[in-house]
Amino acid sequence: MAENLYEILGVSSNATLEEIKIAFRKLALLYHPDKNPDTKELFVKILSAYEVLSDPELRKKYDFLLTSKSNFSEINFTTSSKKRDKWDVSEEDEKRRKYYKEYFEKLKKEYEKEKQKYEASQQTYSEWRYWIFAVIICGILFWLLLLTYSKK
Repeated sequence: MAENLYEILGVSSNATLEEIKIAFRKLALLYHPDKNPDTKELFVKILSAYEVLSDPELRKKYDFLLTSKSNFSEINFTTSSKKRDKWDVSEEDEKRRKYYKEYFEKLKKEYEKEKQKYEASQQTYSEWRYWIFAVIICGILFWLLLLTYSKK
């Protein structure tokens, strides 16, 4: 006998649709393949459990099957292909996601390097600005001293 779908989602058999949605969302956040690539199989189980339990007709069939303790192969628990297609991830999609993840990590590293260079140049600029300002002030003061002593 296959695993109990209620146990997969961690809800009771008399859970409301809202409780099932909440449980699915929490588990989907934890085990989504984008966040945890190693948990793809578990995510597929969670997704199929949600698809069966969120559809009232499929849930009735499943509950009947649980109470009658029949063989699971007797009832088809598949959902519409449209609903399933939006969750399936092909190898091409996985490669694309991996490529973009690496690409954005590379951009982030380049940005950090440029940011460090910019911050270093800003510190250098501010130090030189103070030196230039100090030299000009000293020159003016020296010129004023020369003018005052030259008049005497």
